[in-house]
Amino acid sequence: MGKRHSKHKRARSPLYEGVLTAVPVDDVRRYTPVHTEAVQSLCLVKDDVCLSGSSDKSLVLYKWKDGTIMQRWTGHKKEITKVSHAVDSDAFFSASRDTTVNMWKRGTTQGGVCQNISQTFEGHDLVVTGLAVSLLNNQIICTGSRDNFLRLWDVETGVCTKQSAISRNLVTDVKWVPNQHAVAQTSEDKCLRLWDTRSLQESQIFPRKNYIQTCCDVSKDSLYCVTSSNGFSEQGCEATLWDLRTGKILMEYKGHTQTTCACAFAKTERPLVVTCSNDSTVKVWDRDSSECLSTHYLDGAGSLLSLAVFPDTSICVGSVNTGVHVLSFGTESGKVSLKKTATY
Repeated sequence: MGKRHSKHKRARSPLYEGVLTAVPVDDVRRYTPVHTEAVQSLCLVKDDVCLSGSSDKSLVLYKWKDGTIMQRWTGHKKEITKVSHAVDSDAFFSASRDTTVNMWKRGTTQGGVCQNISQTFEGHDLVVTGLAVSLLNNQIICTGSRDNFLRLWDVETGVCTKQSAISRNLVTDVKWVPNQHAVAQTSEDKCLRLWDTRSLQESQIFPRKNYIQTCCDVSKDSLYCVTSSNGFSEQGCEATLWDLRTGKILMEYKGHTQTTCACAFAKTERPLVVTCSNDSTVKVWDRDSSECLSTHYLDGAGSLLSLAVFPDTSICVGSVNTGVHVLSFGTESGKVSLKKTATY
C-alpha cells in the first residue's frame, strides 16, 4: 500500500494570517500558507470559502479569493484526516487520527485561534477516515474508521445512535447521497458500498476492484458515484464511474501514474470528473467519454491529497509540500485548460 498520507510532512514556517505576500508576473496570487504540514482534506463551504484540515492538527476556514482567514481551530491531539460542513449552518466538523470527531463553531479567538469545541464524538477505536454530514437535516453525521465500523451520531447530543461493522471493511471515505437516506463508502477491501442510514445496514455492494479505493464522491442527482484507486507505476491509479441504480461500472479514467488520492464531480456545460494524485497532477475528465481534457502538474507540491470543486469551476487542491493550490477552468478553442490562480 506504500506510505500512508499521514506520514507526509512539510517544513514548518511562521504563519501570517491573511497576508498577500506577492503578486508575481505569472498572475498567481501567493498568500502565506495557512497550514504548516500536509493538507489532508478540503471541503467547499460557500462560493469562495474553503474548509481545510491538516497534519498540523488545525482546521481553517479560508476565503481563497482575497486571502482572508475567517477562523482557525485547534484541539485535536493528532493530525486531522477529514473535514466536513453542515450546509446552511455554522457547524464545521473534523475527524482525526486521535480517533475522535469534533464539531466546531465560529467564536472569539486568542491570537487568531479558537479552541472551543462545541461537541466531541468518541467511540471509534482507530483513526477516523470517513466523515459526512446528513444532507437531509444536518442533525446526523456519519463516520467511518479503520476499526471496520460505520457509525451515525446525533449532532446535538454527541451520542452514537447506530453502528455497524463488516470484517476487513477498513473505511477510506464516506459521502452522503443527496436527497436519500443513504451513504456511499469506500474501503481498503477494494469495495464501494451503499448503506441505508435508517437501519445502517449495507444495501448494496459493488464489484470489487483490483486496488484499494481511496475516495468517493456522489453526483448531485444521486445517480452516479466516482471512486479513486491506489496503485503505482501506472498500475491501478484510476478513477471509476459507477451507476448507483444498476451497480455497474460505466467508465474508468486512466492516466495517473501513482495513487489517485481524491476525486470529485464538476458541472459545466458538460459533466466532468476531477482527480488528483501522488504524481502531483490534477486531471479533468469528460465524465461520459472518459477523455482526459486537461492535466496540470504542480511542480514541487509532492502528493496531492485532497480537492474541492466550487460552483465557478475553481478547484482547491491540498498538497503535502506546498499548501493549497487554487486552479480555474478555462476554455481555449473549445478545449478545457487548467490554470493556477492562487496558492495559500
